Amino acid sequence: MFFDMHADLWTDNLWEYEKGKNDVIRRKYKDRFIEGGVFGGIFVIYLNAFKDPKPEETFFRSLRAMSEELYHARDLVHVIKNPEDFEKAKSQNKFATLLGIEGLPGIGSNLDYIYLLERMGIRHIGLTWNEQNAFATGQRGDKDRGLTDLGVKAVEIIENLGILLDLSHANDKTFWDVAKYAKKPFFASHSNSRTLCPAMRNLTDDQILCIGERNGMVGMNSYHGFVSDKEDEKNLDTLLNHMEYVAEKIGIDKVGFGFDFAEYYNVPGVDEDEGLKGVYDITEAKNVAAALKKRGYSDEDIEKVSYKNFISFFERIRNGIK
Repeated sequence: MFFDMHADLWTDNLWEYEKGKNDVIRRKYKDRFIEGGVFGGIFVIYLNAFKDPKPEETFFRSLRAMSEELYHARDLVHVIKNPEDFEKAKSQNKFATLLGIEGLPGIGSNLDYIYLLERMGIRHIGLTWNEQNAFATGQRGDKDRGLTDLGVKAVEIIENLGILLDLSHANDKTFWDVAKYAKKPFFASHSNSRTLCPAMRNLTDDQILCIGERNGMVGMNSYHGFVSDKEDEKNLDTLLNHMEYVAEKIGIDKVGFGFDFAEYYNVPGVDEDEGLKGVYDITEAKNVAAALKKRGYSDEDIEKVSYKNFISFFERIRNGIK
């Protein structure tokens, strides 16, 4: 079983709703999740603030479509708000779905909207998706700009509300600013090692160590450009090398997988093919467990990196453990 720590499902959901098609999870993803051995994940709303002239409007359209879809899929999905919800989802044979926001341009500079999002069931927030916004700076922003004063307040609110704070898209300055001000663990839900693959979206050794020291975790990303810059290494085996590299630094109990599969946000035949050989899409998530078994990992450790580590991390955040 796998819990995918990063899936842009609500992007495709919005596109489907705006074509007049609902019940998206049942129609498009239920069977694919089952085939891949995926029992749940962090499903995020993603905004491309570089291309979208009205991200706030898009954000609220996404929230509306997400909310309606959760109604249509109420027999399939259990929304994870607290640690005990994982057992509830399992007992009801439903997908364990944690609602997330990838980047905050959709709320402008309205700090108080974070409280509204929490009331809606949001339990994950990334401050930025590559852009610089009112709160923070992403990888495509000014490298000398990090958290803003509003961003410092946002971190405090996010922590007080027990929401997961995700730094996968933060630039280095923002990362270290968060490390300075944060009082609770934080994580990178879908980032690999920058030492093994020199993409800026990956983490430096010092960042990995910081996350480990702060009792957070790191999720491995299957996007081929973050796995290797060599064509013959863009495969599952190299992805597992990233996992092992990170685990050697912070422990096997602080790593997982945030696959970031492109099937949720790519337009077939138009966008770049981002699939990784061996774990191309969500139906192949199960290949990870088989590959780890082949490498000699115990069933206990495979379960840890597949889902148990994330559940433990979520418990630490919701229960206020530092």
